[in-house]
Amino acid sequence: MNNKLIKKVLILVLSLMVQAAFSNLAHSADALSGVKSGTAGSADTNINDRYALPPSKVNIELCKREALLLHPGLIEKQRMLHRHGDFKVRFQIQGNDGLEWFMLCDLATGKVTDSF
Repeated sequence: MNNKLIKKVLILVLSLMVQAAFSNLAHSADALSGVKSGTAGSADTNINDRYALPPSKVNIELCKREALLLHPGLIEKQRMLHRHGDFKVRFQIQGNDGLEWFMLCDLATGKVTDSF
């Protein structure tokens, strides 16, 4: 019985050692390739990522203000649109005048491009 327990403990210890060895190999390979531990490799390094928001994503607040200046009311829906590298946001506004407006704003400039 002691023999079985010793075998199980040895197997557990060896498997932990193998796991640690492979973990160290993975970390050293990441260090050689320049990937920081705990971060996604392409999240910060690939600026031209097709689905990443542009650096001007802070313009969404500017877009909201401009859309509400043109048609005062309540923003009911907001949707991000992406086509061929351009990012836009579409607002659905219930106007104070009782009409419903759709506003399209360019996130790169913060300007409303369409109103319908």
